[in-house]
Amino acid sequence: MNEVRYGHMVQERTLAEVRKVMERRRRGLDGLKTADDAVKYVENVRRKVKSCFAPFPARTALKPQITGRLKLKLCNIEKIIFQSRPGLFVTGNLYLPKKLKKKNPAVLGLCGHSLDGKADLGYQAYSQALAQKGFVVFIIDPISQGERRQFFPRDGGKRPPLCHAHNLMGNQMLLNDDFFGTWRAWDAIRALDYLLSRPEVDPKHVGVTGNSGGGTLTSFATALDPRFTMAAPSCYVCSTEANIAVELPADSEQTPPRMLKAGLDIVDLLMAYAPRPTLILGQKHDFFSARHALIAAEEMKKVHSLLGKKKTAEVFIGPTVHGYSIENRQAMVAFFMKQVGIKGDASDEKLEILPQEDLNATPSGELRIKTAQRVFEFTAKKTAKLAEKRPVLKPNELLAKLAATLNLKPFTDSPSYRALYVYGSKHLAKNEAKQGEFAVETEPGIQAILGVYGKTGSMMVPPTGKVNAYVGHISSQDDVRDVAEIAKLAKSATPLVAIDPRGIGLSTSKSCGDTQFFHAYGSDYMYAMTGDMLGESYLGRRVFDVMRTLDFLYANGADDVTLIGRGLNSITAAFAGLLHERAPKVKLINYLPSYQTIIDSPIHKWPVSAFPRGILKYCDLPDVYAALGKRLTKKSPWNAIMKCRGSKNSEK
Repeated sequence: MNEVRYGHMVQERTLAEVRKVMERRRRGLDGLKTADDAVKYVENVRRKVKSCFAPFPARTALKPQITGRLKLKLCNIEKIIFQSRPGLFVTGNLYLPKKLKKKNPAVLGLCGHSLDGKADLGYQAYSQALAQKGFVVFIIDPISQGERRQFFPRDGGKRPPLCHAHNLMGNQMLLNDDFFGTWRAWDAIRALDYLLSRPEVDPKHVGVTGNSGGGTLTSFATALDPRFTMAAPSCYVCSTEANIAVELPADSEQTPPRMLKAGLDIVDLLMAYAPRPTLILGQKHDFFSARHALIAAEEMKKVHSLLGKKKTAEVFIGPTVHGYSIENRQAMVAFFMKQVGIKGDASDEKLEILPQEDLNATPSGELRIKTAQRVFEFTAKKTAKLAEKRPVLKPNELLAKLAATLNLKPFTDSPSYRALYVYGSKHLAKNEAKQGEFAVETEPGIQAILGVYGKTGSMMVPPTGKVNAYVGHISSQDDVRDVAEIAKLAKSATPLVAIDPRGIGLSTSKSCGDTQFFHAYGSDYMYAMTGDMLGESYLGRRVFDVMRTLDFLYANGADDVTLIGRGLNSITAAFAGLLHERAPKVKLINYLPSYQTIIDSPIHKWPVSAFPRGILKYCDLPDVYAALGKRLTKKSPWNAIMKCRGSKNSEK
């Protein structure tokens, strides 16, 4: 790839937008002075949190099964399977104290990102430690972890890594305006339903805890269900601003849509039912900032204090790295013991760690029940139902829907631009085909970077007359060199303007520590999901960049523009060409035939930055292509893994 000259542009713009939200939120917290203020804040948080999650399904029969029992020295274990929704089976372990009372306090255990789920050493440890102190503990496998594997070789490739598997499912859901975190939260809520159905459990004393991804889910569950009476999330609660500042992507389930737009930060999840007793657990050397965990705890303490409960908000920072360490575990056990009135020493524990196969609720360690469905199969069925209900939109209605989905705002001015003279003159001597370079300011702090190619042109003056405007796959400038069809256009009499919108080519982000553009947990993914939390579309921002570049070309003398898009940015070009008022001709190369292609393919490589939230509720890409009409030509479609049919090459 050509040298990345604007590699921090998207990071700085994204962080600035997040900081605007956080500053407004801080002013709101600073303004809380009375108990009534705090009550209104909590009620507002509760309402906003609920709006960030997709609607939950109807409660259906859990149909629980006890598939086995284990007797340990200091507790007993039951192996459980239930259905959180018809066909979605959940595996778990129920830890029971040796000396059961008529009614016992209980804790729901939620796992972080461990491939072995509930059998992970740390999760066994806290489950046993709690059971030894008199708690009934129910811990469940998350989707695609433990016994709940979702992907197999028959799905089109080897099993994806754990977090990548979550993102594959979550990315598909986004097209339907669904949220993977809602599915995870519903599993937890239904697990609580099962826990409360047990006669041994006292519904007046029910806690929830988990680490990392389990800390996330603990925060979601406690924000969404008032039946929890205490909570202890570990290694998650800090600040969204801090996470973006250190370039830390969040898993697909950890990014509630529009959460930042609603003005919420992570700790607000814990305040939806304040002053519920809550312990924030962190680690001194965690990538989830301990400093910001302490700040979050102070915010929580303020709200609790205004509500008359000065001792229900606590924080504990362990001495080590990310994980549910012994120090954090014992702090959590002590906290829950205090809340339910159990006396004793939380450090007095004796653990009997078991191999994973001993804890499996299924004979094989994998759910092979005939009626079981995998998450992407549910998504496919939902998509089919949406397709049946899609209205037939008039052309103007389709344009309005797309503009709203992509968060495009009207504009009338011609954008500012600069000719990159100093760097350009030195660089251009090495490439006779390139005539000039320009930076078009599409919005404050963001430039679309242009390379102008052709036999005629000027370093300082934009091209006029007939122009080909090209948006490449992941680098327009590289495509001029590497893709034969584009290289030929670059040497023709018609000027070729190679456009790199934000995060593409010369502005590819240098963040997140990974140089692979399509890394499932890289910068392109992070900015797409952060945009989703901000209530904007990262794809929409790229479409905006291209539309503003077209404005620049038209304003400076171009009068016959053909917009060409390839690969990833064939989608960008299709939307920009359809929505721009000058109606340019559009040509697509290596295009995605439909978003349905993604829904039908459990394993896919098209990134979430190409997916507009909720688009399949009213149209699919074929509708966009049809709306372009005779202005559109397209060739060489790519499938779900970015390959032409019968081709071995992809992502080039």
